[in-house]
Amino acid sequence: MTSQLDRQAPCPSCGASITFKFAGARAVVCDYCKYVIARTDRGLQATGRMGDLIEIATPLVMDATGKWGGEPFVVHGRIQMDRAAAPGAPWQEILLHFPFKDTTTWVAYAQGRWYATNETALPPNGVPHPDTLAPGSTVDLGSYGQWVVSEVGQRRVIAGEGAMSLVPAPNVVTRYADIASSGGQFGTIDYGDGSAEPVLFLGREFDSRELQLDSGAPLDAPQAEVAACECPNCGANLPLVSQQSERVVCQYCGTASDIRQGTLSALGPSPPPPVTPQIALGSEGPIRGNNYIVCGFIIRSCMVEGVRYGWREYLLFGGEAVGYRWLVEEDGKWQFVEPMSAGDVLDSGHSVSLNGQSYSMKESVQATVDCVMGEFYWKVEIGERVEATEFEGPGGKISREKSATEVNYNFVTPLGPNELAPFGVHAPMVSQSSSDSAGGSTLMTVIIVIIICVVLALVLGGDCGGGGSSYRGGSGWSK
Repeated sequence: MTSQLDRQAPCPSCGASITFKFAGARAVVCDYCKYVIARTDRGLQATGRMGDLIEIATPLVMDATGKWGGEPFVVHGRIQMDRAAAPGAPWQEILLHFPFKDTTTWVAYAQGRWYATNETALPPNGVPHPDTLAPGSTVDLGSYGQWVVSEVGQRRVIAGEGAMSLVPAPNVVTRYADIASSGGQFGTIDYGDGSAEPVLFLGREFDSRELQLDSGAPLDAPQAEVAACECPNCGANLPLVSQQSERVVCQYCGTASDIRQGTLSALGPSPPPPVTPQIALGSEGPIRGNNYIVCGFIIRSCMVEGVRYGWREYLLFGGEAVGYRWLVEEDGKWQFVEPMSAGDVLDSGHSVSLNGQSYSMKESVQATVDCVMGEFYWKVEIGERVEATEFEGPGGKISREKSATEVNYNFVTPLGPNELAPFGVHAPMVSQSSSDSAGGSTLMTVIIVIIICVVLALVLGGDCGGGGSSYRGGSGWSK
């Protein structure tokens, strides 16, 4: 058995004492010189230097202890990553070590959800080449089952501390694919820089109540609370509700800013909204059992045959335990939008199924962001586009939004006349058959326009004109 003394050694970079805190640790970050020190068959080697850690709040601090399913664990390491110069805030993954079994699990938090993954042996047939994967495509992992690609992209390790079950390569751009399967299963295929075999991590989304810290600290904040940040242009106090926010657009002067470790960095002006939001930013109230704060407002639209149809969306934040939801309003009708795992939806392209129930495609359009105001969990841009598709079925609609790098699914249901009363809004009574998701009634209008144009084309031998978007480019904000 390896003793604690056997796992101590001088750092080959600076000479300081380093400790591999568990027997299976393959690397450790030196506390003094920040180099990654890897165990190899030729002894200890310094493989790269970590940057300074970014302040990302978490109760899972180094050396914290607790129990998961009755099994004790210790926090022994964490790494922080970014999207390799692409838009997006850094995130972190935390390594839990279970000493009784000498096993480890990586834990991460994103948009109100906790994920746990473990390094897993590749299936006999390996994994697909990254060039063959796209958001929404299916991956057959043999005995691990069928998985759906939810995101593809590039990332790099920028900082870290403690002991690691793998050997991170700081500042090396690597490729990855996030995958999902039914029942909250989640995974990542880490393709690295292409010089070695891919590494497969599989796991699941988990309820934060499964994990108890010995300190008694909650894994999640109980609810959202409004903080304030000063606009770098006009000095106004801006309500900020989430530590995950990446961009804020001042509701007073329209300046767009990136949020970097609690401060705002101005990017440039944003056009003012053509309408006043019916629900003010910072408004707070209950919806379907959870308390939410309105933190963002977006106007989106689609162009069909030269005619633009628009709708309005309100971003809600329900605290770290709940995450984000959306309210969508179009023609006075309101809908509630809740995120879903891509792995729970069987998507054949023109129809989807959920829990054995079928949903038929209603329409698909290119949805464009026309106006933004408030705080957002991604670096939203004027002119940003996604392919937005709606599927109608039992209990509501499933919306699918797809870009070149990711696909997201949401379940959309109509709101009753009194559900938004705490926000000063009384939605009209909407029957299920006439309920619409984001741009829903807009899309029905789109269908009618298309039918009319086709008929005219057949009769007159012409076309309906237009058809191209009036969008001419991005906002010019740096990313």
